[in-house]
Amino acid sequence: MIKGLLLYGEADAAKNKWFIEHLTELSKNYGINLTFAVLDDTNFESTAAVKDIDFCINRTRNSRINEAFESKNIRCFNNLHTVKTANDKWLTYSLCKKLNIPVMDTVEINDASAISLEYPFIIKSRNGHGGSEVFRVNTKQDLLGLKLENKSGYIAQKIASCLGADVRVYVLGDKPIMAVKRTSSVDFRSNFSLGGKVELFTPADEQLSVIKQLRSEIFSDYAGFDFILHNGNWVLNEIEDVVGARMLYSLSDFDIAEAFIKYIYEDLSK
Repeated sequence: MIKGLLLYGEADAAKNKWFIEHLTELSKNYGINLTFAVLDDTNFESTAAVKDIDFCINRTRNSRINEAFESKNIRCFNNLHTVKTANDKWLTYSLCKKLNIPVMDTVEINDASAISLEYPFIIKSRNGHGGSEVFRVNTKQDLLGLKLENKSGYIAQKIASCLGADVRVYVLGDKPIMAVKRTSSVDFRSNFSLGGKVELFTPADEQLSVIKQLRSEIFSDYAGFDFILHNGNWVLNEIEDVVGARMLYSLSDFDIAEAFIKYIYEDLSK
């Protein structure tokens, strides 16, 4: 029997109860005993659930969990490099620049009053997700009115020419599975959780090429690659480590959870 551990933070666990239960049940079909636990960086190493496991599905966004497990040769889905890079927008941007992947002009914020970009621009917390802590700044007055209190820091980013629309490509291993286009007529953010409309989308060759480049560096297992449209070209916006599946289930009968568990089983069986 293969033993695995499925980890969520408390807030995400409450929102993803069905997906957690679904993963746990599907695992039984592959001879996997998958234990679910709500853990954080203060208690995971002392919890009994971490003992004698073969792998971990880390859905906490906390790379310290990967560091502890991978140092003991416990396979993590996603791996440390993916978790660190995808959950830090500045690291994502830096990797893209290293690989010559198109991204919006971005600066790390150390002093909000000294941002070099022209107005308007977008400010994002480095570790935000789901459209949280994303602000459009039109004037200096807007900027000075923001309370930038996230200790992980922020980035400022040039605004794309096409607002309120993006594409997420779901990727399992090295295979793009499906893609969804999200649009919003009421917000510059198109997130499904914020009311954006969704439809299935066929990825463009340029998007698939970017995904191949990034995976050659981070070797993600199950992730979402988000693109925005700027002057007619697809530009990488973010990598989603703890990628949500609600959009897929609302548009298709394809069961991404089952595909993920099968992927894990085959990976561990190599």
